[in-house]
Amino acid sequence: MGKMAERFNEICIRILQLVYLNLLWMSFSLLGLVLLGIGPATLAMFTVIRHWIRGKKDIPIFSTFWKAYRENFIESAILGILYFAVGVVLYVDLLFVESFMLRTFIIIVSFVYLVSLCYIFPIMAHYDLKNVVHKLKYSVLFGISYLQYTLLLLVSLAIVYLVLFLNPGIFTFFGTSIGCYVVMWFTHQVFLRIEMQNMKKQSHQVHS
Repeated sequence: MGKMAERFNEICIRILQLVYLNLLWMSFSLLGLVLLGIGPATLAMFTVIRHWIRGKKDIPIFSTFWKAYRENFIESAILGILYFAVGVVLYVDLLFVESFMLRTFIIIVSFVYLVSLCYIFPIMAHYDLKNVVHKLKYSVLFGISYLQYTLLLLVSLAIVYLVLFLNPGIFTFFGTSIGCYVVMWFTHQVFLRIEMQNMKKQSHQVHS
C-alpha cells in the first residue's frame, strides 16, 4: 500500500512539473515573439524532459530550461522557423494540389517531414552535434531506420492528442509538454538501441 501511495505521489508531482514546463514553454515562446521563440523553447523543454527520462528527477527545472534556451537560441530559432515554413508549404500543397501523382509525392514528403520534426529536437537535446546538416540528416535516418518505434510514436501522439482535444481544459495546462514527453520517451529508446549497437560493434572490433 505504501508503494502504491508513493507511486501515486510521484505521478502527481510529474503532472505538476509538466504543467509548469508547459507554462515555461508558452512564456519563453512569447519572449521570442513566438516565431523566434518557439524553437528554442521547444528544445529547452526536450532538454528538461530528457533529464527526467534518464533518471535525473530532481534537476532545477527553470535553470536547466533557461540554460538550454539561451545557449542554443540562434540555431534552434532558425530550425523552428524552417520547420514551420516547410510545414505551411506542405499543408497548402495538400489543400490545393489535385494531381494524383503530385499529391502522392507530397504525402510521402509530408511523412518524412513529420518523422524529421519528431526527431530533430530530441537529437539536439541528446547529442552534441555541431553540424546542422548532420542533425537534419540523422532526424530522418533515425526515424526511418527504426520505423517501428516511429510508427508507435505517431500512434501514441495521435491517441494522446485525441484525448486532449476531447478535454480542452487539460490541453490548456500541458498540451505541449505531454506531447513532448511522449516524443522524447520513444526517441530515447531509439538512441539507447543505437548506443547499444555501437557498443557491440566496438566490442567485436576489439576481439577481432
